[in-house]
Amino acid sequence: MKRILWIVYMLCIMAFNAKAQSFVRGADISWCTEMESNGVHFYNAKGEQRDIFALMKELGMTAIRLRVWVDPDGYGYGPWCDKADVLAKAKRAKNEGLDVMIDFHYSDTFADPANQNVPNAWKDMTTDEVKQALANHTTEVLQALKEEGVTPKWVQVGNETNSGMVFPFGKIDWAKTGTARFTDYVGLSNAGYDAVKSIFPDSYVIIHLGGADKAQWFFPDFKAAGGKFDMIGLSHYPTASEWNSTSSDATYSNINAAKYVQQAISQFGVPVMICETGFDVSKPNLGQKVMIDLFNRMKAISQCAGIFYWEPETNGVWKPAYYEKSDWNAYGMGAFTADGRPTKALDAFGGKTVADESQYPAYLNVYDKSGQNILAVLHPVEGKDGIYAGQLNATESWLNFKVVDSENNIWYGSDPSDKTKLSSASDQWNLWIDGSKTGVYDITVDLVNMNWTHVYNETATAGIVAPLSESTSHAQWFDLSGREITAPVKGQLYIVKQGTTVEKRIE
Repeated sequence: MKRILWIVYMLCIMAFNAKAQSFVRGADISWCTEMESNGVHFYNAKGEQRDIFALMKELGMTAIRLRVWVDPDGYGYGPWCDKADVLAKAKRAKNEGLDVMIDFHYSDTFADPANQNVPNAWKDMTTDEVKQALANHTTEVLQALKEEGVTPKWVQVGNETNSGMVFPFGKIDWAKTGTARFTDYVGLSNAGYDAVKSIFPDSYVIIHLGGADKAQWFFPDFKAAGGKFDMIGLSHYPTASEWNSTSSDATYSNINAAKYVQQAISQFGVPVMICETGFDVSKPNLGQKVMIDLFNRMKAISQCAGIFYWEPETNGVWKPAYYEKSDWNAYGMGAFTADGRPTKALDAFGGKTVADESQYPAYLNVYDKSGQNILAVLHPVEGKDGIYAGQLNATESWLNFKVVDSENNIWYGSDPSDKTKLSSASDQWNLWIDGSKTGVYDITVDLVNMNWTHVYNETATAGIVAPLSESTSHAQWFDLSGREITAPVKGQLYIVKQGTTVEKRIE
């Protein structure tokens, strides 16, 4: 009997540990309903339209993070991320079998280390009244979720609260020292903690900071001042220049981020989660490498709970109403193409552990100025990573065109200040042949140094001919990798074999 009980006990322990060690792969897609209202559609890699929550699951996500604002409509943002909007998205996540994280900003708009604006409805309250309003708001939202059968696994009490929250009431007072500087903030934070536990006692309450290196100086005094938390949340946005740096002061290095996470786990005895990450949407190939590296490092840490990508469904073009109102550029760290498909940057969330060898596209397409027809294909130059070459047949004077990566995600144009320099910025110009001479030009594109050249070729013949005018029923169509295509797509470049003739053609 004792042996049976021991076996049952060990099985329970094993089951608990397996659950505890499950690494969360999540996404914050709080913008999705606003995007849908703007007519944005989402597709999988095959081009099949998908509901965004179903697509996240298809991509390997196990959880969804949703931010909550108090009165965004009164702020002029619209109804997005208010209680009703959050409830609708949480129900969609639950229906897909995805876990839910609720992220309270305790503001009418974005809260971050520099901006923790008190909701307009609370600004004339006393500190005690704000504390009660915060508790009531937390309770109201969570109770609505509970009534709909949604149990959040995690709840953030504040977003990137490096300097406190609900300014000025919960601002950390840096003029004071030690625990005294945290007094006002802890009072508000604990009010949120207690409100969460009153509705969902088993949910993890997260205190979230902006920057993987911030926990070591924040939590000693916060904890000593009586601050309550079950988990530490950190934002980590690696940069193209620092992501793999071994330098001790490389704040955005994945190597250092892993070190900071391990230190926080050891020092404070709670799990740590990367609640926000992302990478330059214009560099999906490098993004794949960066995210896989981040996953591999964090998964090796036993008490690192998981990683959430912040707004991966964005494409660097679409803007929310708040961005339009503020005259901001589009958010540039999403992971979708302009036509609504996921990029390689999300491969790690689907379980990929080894990055593709090159960070650069497989090839580049040269489109006409309208972006409808492919004029040429530029292939990698052997032994020169990031360098592409090919021939372009200029059929008109002063031909202008655009270069797009093989995923049709990044449009490389000309820097307005220097036509030889490439740019993927929103103010880019088309590239152009600066002369009246028609014929074949040798084109070279350098994505390492971000420049390009064109040289007239006196002896070459056009590498691309006009589309087939005769019936193509007996022709064989192949993509540029040599795979036969049964249904060629109009405007795409193919290799066509018809009889004894083999040519590059556009359907």
